[in-house]
Amino acid sequence: MKASFEYRSYVVSHDGSAFTAVSADGEPFQLRSKNMLRVTRAIDTLWNALEGKVKMPGWLSLPVDIVDIDAAASQTMLVVDRQPCPTVRMLVPVVAPVQTVA
Repeated sequence: MKASFEYRSYVVSHDGSAFTAVSADGEPFQLRSKNMLRVTRAIDTLWNALEGKVKMPGWLSLPVDIVDIDAAASQTMLVVDRQPCPTVRMLVPVVAPVQTVA
């Protein structure tokens, strides 16, 4: 079974082994990763670069139609926007104190 959804003008589908993002307007360019979050972050990075908000990532200039995000430099995928969004809360693991029970 192949599940898919649309995200920022890309159709992201999962074929059982990896997620693939294909442009909804028919462009031959595709993004591929085993991790859905990497694919959506790559799409965000792509749009932010096109809007001039971030530097153009190196994987975008590769002379290929399919970019394997897992093989691309990981540093380009880590952060899309360094400024925290007011609607997003950072989750930090907290260790609960140990209580003894008599």
